Amino acid sequence: MNIAKRKIYDACVIGSGAAGGFMAKELTEAGAKTILLEAGRRVEPAELAVHDYPYELPRRGFYPNPHTPLYPDFPRYENQGRDPVGISTLRALGGRTLHWNAAVFRFSEDDFRERSLNGVEEDWPLSYRELAPIYSYVERILPVCGTRENLKEVPDGEFYAPPPRLRCSEQIAKKACEKLGLRLIPTRKALLVGRSKSLAGRAPCHYCGHCMSVCDVGAIFTSTNTTIPQALATGNLTLRTNALARQILVDERGRASGVVVIDRTTNKEEEIRARVVVVSCATVESARLLLNSRSEKFPNGLGNSNDVVGRYLHGHSVSNLTGYLTDLVGTPPVNNDGANDHGYIPRFNHLRGQRGYAGGFHMQTQYLSFMHPHHVRSLPGFGSSFKKRVRDLHPALLHFGGFGKVLARPENRVLVDRSKTDSYGIPIPIIKFEFCDNDRLLFRDMVANMEEIYHTAGIELVSKPSDVSGFASHEVGTCRMGTNPKTSVLNSYCQSHEVPNLFVVDGSSFTTFPEKNPTLTIMALAVRSARYIAEERRKGNL
Repeated sequence: MNIAKRKIYDACVIGSGAAGGFMAKELTEAGAKTILLEAGRRVEPAELAVHDYPYELPRRGFYPNPHTPLYPDFPRYENQGRDPVGISTLRALGGRTLHWNAAVFRFSEDDFRERSLNGVEEDWPLSYRELAPIYSYVERILPVCGTRENLKEVPDGEFYAPPPRLRCSEQIAKKACEKLGLRLIPTRKALLVGRSKSLAGRAPCHYCGHCMSVCDVGAIFTSTNTTIPQALATGNLTLRTNALARQILVDERGRASGVVVIDRTTNKEEEIRARVVVVSCATVESARLLLNSRSEKFPNGLGNSNDVVGRYLHGHSVSNLTGYLTDLVGTPPVNNDGANDHGYIPRFNHLRGQRGYAGGFHMQTQYLSFMHPHHVRSLPGFGSSFKKRVRDLHPALLHFGGFGKVLARPENRVLVDRSKTDSYGIPIPIIKFEFCDNDRLLFRDMVANMEEIYHTAGIELVSKPSDVSGFASHEVGTCRMGTNPKTSVLNSYCQSHEVPNLFVVDGSSFTTFPEKNPTLTIMALAVRSARYIAEERRKGNL
């Protein structure tokens, strides 16, 4: 092993996604000599044929299988749970900010107090009021487009401009919601819109509808077009790609002393030494790294004497409904692409009386690409009449994605099996997950409410889910925060209870998880943690 004895960094950040990018930016701007480790390589948008039509793609219809060696940039895992969950992780500079939908919704005051208000799970060790000014800071950097709606369920943020206007189908859905006493509002996205807003290296949205396929003009915020360049500009950042973290090392005091990495281009091991180690690999991979970081002082994994690391895995239950508006069937085709979803239906089930379960759900509209005829496989027939039916329905698409709360429970977890390793000899994550009765009741109510809106709007329903599934890349909770070191891994600053110079700042730190997308809160927590690290360094405590 190559040990770089002459260099000890102030901080080592593992993972370059939403949390890692903000952490690197904040630490370097505070003067910390920081190394940012990314297991993947830099991916250029030009490599990805973003604007090709579906029929032009050489592997159309083929979905990458993370269990095959053909795709080394998709980490391998094994699902041994009873229920289907999708965990999408990517080894590439920028992580999942490269292909996210950029939907950014603040958690509400109530979302941090599940135990106090609803008698389930635990309260967070911090409040909305503590996080609100940091939400504002992050929103200004992204920046975020949106409208002020004065809704308790989804607090207003710092919006630099209105988002893209609702499309015709979304206007029809909005009228249907109004008939039912519901709100459909413009969405909130980390997106540059209009000619009035441009930033270095980023151009405004041109409404191609490929938000989650990599935004080649940089209208969507990514770590690679904003926070990492800002960190590099300080002169305090060392960036290492293709550096796969295998293990976090500890010294004789039980403090993190460095990270063993594998260079994926040479397969050689190297030790990176640092005074502070920050893990931001995403929920499953962060738990995996800590569990694989066994030592004499931590035989059960780093910071895991209480056996909580990997537990409380949860995320969203997900319901996708695809239907076609009767009023738009057979109308001349128009460019409906836009910036994926333009409309958003905030949580409302709590306003409709007792539902028999805890938690809520929200709905996002039209985040499927209009380039693809999603109804083809659901239609009977063949020949010219079939083709005509496909064309007639295509302009009428109305897609709803419902995201529901799932309870955080200790039996749902990530483990590692030392007998099952990846191509680098590192034990892979084993997922054990099952939805509980509360999750299933909420899911069924979410689907029923979506169908009610569809019926009111005049929809031909083509497809709906047959059973509950999750997580839509929204998995959280495996290194959760809390005030009790016996039942949590981290304190409110995402600092390990057991290892004071170890921090975990991605979604794994969440105590509980409402229906809203997680990324804005992940970023805000990373900034809060970085400011704490900087202050503790100034005091000489780290």
